[in-house]
Amino acid sequence: MLKHSTSPLKASHVPLGHFHQPGQPGRLVLVVGGAGYIGSVLVRKLLQSGARVRVLDNLVYGDAALRDIMHHPRLEMMVGDCRNISTAVRATQGINALVHLAAIVGDPACEQDQIAAVEINYAATRMLAEVMKGRGTTQLIFASSCSVYGSTHEISFEYSPVNPISLYARTKIDSERALLLAGNDTFHPTILRFATVFGMSPRPRFDLVVNLLAAKASNGEPITIFNGQQWRPFIHVCDVARGIMKVLDAPLSAVSGEVFNVGDAEMNFTLSQLAEQIREIFPGAAVEYVDNSDRRDYRVSFDKIHARLGYQCVHDLEYGVREIRNAVMEGRIGHYTEAKYNNQRFLKVAGSLANTAELDVLLMAAFAASTADAGQTISI
Repeated sequence: MLKHSTSPLKASHVPLGHFHQPGQPGRLVLVVGGAGYIGSVLVRKLLQSGARVRVLDNLVYGDAALRDIMHHPRLEMMVGDCRNISTAVRATQGINALVHLAAIVGDPACEQDQIAAVEINYAATRMLAEVMKGRGTTQLIFASSCSVYGSTHEISFEYSPVNPISLYARTKIDSERALLLAGNDTFHPTILRFATVFGMSPRPRFDLVVNLLAAKASNGEPITIFNGQQWRPFIHVCDVARGIMKVLDAPLSAVSGEVFNVGDAEMNFTLSQLAEQIREIFPGAAVEYVDNSDRRDYRVSFDKIHARLGYQCVHDLEYGVREIRNAVMEGRIGHYTEAKYNNQRFLKVAGSLANTAELDVLLMAAFAASTADAGQTISI
């Protein structure tokens, strides 16, 4: 389905309602992982647009991110596991589009619980696609990551070779392959490769580099830059949600079977440049430069989403850093070292996310296995 030949990719029961084309108020959008860092921002934007929203989330991080809108008349909450086939079938009934955000996010968190990472990030994605195809549901938007480019000295385009160098990135690229292969005349997947996300959300995170450095500087602590000459693209969490909305509102012919890098060319920075951006807001901040084994190093082109969909980012790094500084200064968040703000540390405290239902275990093993249709298996 991917258009570029040079690419390496070749709750509760809801009655079926009137079908609304994507882009029209009243559409029913399922957000899998809607109580998370990105999802809690997206859900609010969808509601503001007039959409009906169904959230499927296991609430492993709690419900605080949605608590203030839980009783919104156009929001339906389903607490459940996207790895469960019965839950997936109920959640997808009557929907017009699905935004798949559920994942164990980040390299450290995935390495900590590799089996759950493969099940949630990859096998459940394949299962959701099959459920949607069986229902005849039209559109699935998948949250991928620019980390699939790994380490390269070239500017990365959507058709550039991918080089995933972590389990997290491998689950993303293998999910991309499976979804694009599943696409047909009635099932329309779109892959969104997000730049490195930053900024405040109803579910704050401080295991993200910009947020962590801004929080440390806000507390008068030195900031540590690892591998300062390595490049990363950055994007504010609100611009991530805006990118998803842009795809939902676009004609299917413009986005079906497509991969889009989501970000802004002006937001490609070396990590040393990031440090200088932070020091402009915190002139007295001490910076420590350290090398480690992290090999990720990539700059990314965002020309395609700009040209095809007219998408541009609104918020820059300065906005996000000041946003976090204000939240810290005003006492609106706890100390950045609290486990609830760090995916790996929180999951370590919460314990394993291993499947306990025998049927779910068997299904996830089947969907994670190598098949002729799915391409490659992820070995752990």
